[in-house]
Amino acid sequence: MYAFPKRAYTFCLRRFVDSGISRRAIPWFIRHYNVELRDIAGDLSDYHTLGEFFARQLRHGARPIEDGVTSPTDGLVREVGRLEGSHRLWVKGALFDLAQLVQDDRLAEELSGGYVVTVYLSPRDYHRIHAPVDCAPERVWRIPGSLFPVNPASTRVIPGLLARNERVVTRFSSPLGPFVMVMVGACGVGTIRLRYAVNRGRRLKLIPGQAYRRGEEIGHFALGSTVLVLFPASWGLQWSVEVGDHVRMGQSLATVSMG
Repeated sequence: MYAFPKRAYTFCLRRFVDSGISRRAIPWFIRHYNVELRDIAGDLSDYHTLGEFFARQLRHGARPIEDGVTSPTDGLVREVGRLEGSHRLWVKGALFDLAQLVQDDRLAEELSGGYVVTVYLSPRDYHRIHAPVDCAPERVWRIPGSLFPVNPASTRVIPGLLARNERVVTRFSSPLGPFVMVMVGACGVGTIRLRYAVNRGRRLKLIPGQAYRRGEEIGHFALGSTVLVLFPASWGLQWSVEVGDHVRMGQSLATVSMG
């Protein structure tokens, strides 16, 4: 994978899935990845490209929004628990510096000793991202990097993969205090679209005045990837999920017991 032309592959795949001919691949994609169709919005005939189907929306009421901190997306829980030490993050066999992940020493200090949950989106999963609590984005920035795959096999053999890939970091405010969401790109995932920011070349500009209720959509991936949500120690989270669980957007991940 080090030698594989990941950006060229991602560019070509993006061009294909956005083309009209890719519509013919939708039935194969559904069969191959065993995609659940009962919750999607509209009919299959409404999707004119494979890219549109990747970014499909849910029908109204398909995901009840539970209490507490809820899952921002569908996917597999890869890591859940406390941040290791003061500035160390442990994700499936890879120990790396939190400041390296977010590229901000002060933010790493703010999150020191806090909590993390990592959710991996496979190609079959719903790819839109939602607010885990009532919140408002305060800062957003893109960190350039590679586009290694983020599947379980890759994270086992590529040290610190999530801190090496291209990613978007957002610091949110909330009634419970600040938290951070990191959306990690991957091979084939060249696009992370946010409702609260616009592109200015390689930079992101925050749209002022944006606020979201728990469960509201805040963005989406072009294809599958990974979302990390990080909370300061003051949140006092009690997790209701564990590694290996497949979660659905809106499902409760934890309760908050702030002391």
